[in-house]
Amino acid sequence: MSEDEENVEELLPAYAFGELSDEDRTLVEGALAESPRLREELSRYERLFVLLAAAAAEEIEAPANLQARIARQVAIRAYIRAAEELVAGLLGAYGKVIVRYLGLT
Repeated sequence: MSEDEENVEELLPAYAFGELSDEDRTLVEGALAESPRLREELSRYERLFVLLAAAAAEEIEAPANLQARIARQVAIRAYIRAAEELVAGLLGAYGKVIVRYLGLT
């Protein structure tokens, strides 16, 4: 790949997005006319921008109580870890086995 082709390849994302100056756009279009590889690369960028635009248009809504559920899970796990340490400390190896058997870890 020539240095000119590398320079044009760096301009492809901006070209696909329509953000090039007239001079750069003319340069890219000339290189595209001569290079199937650059045309394929441009096609990839165009598909990527279509996918990104579609993803950005999707409205994602988290459940209303998501934050409370996450906070509750974090607190429960902290209590379980503390209980595990307490039981393991009090009962040694037997405590660890009980904790594991009950599925608390």
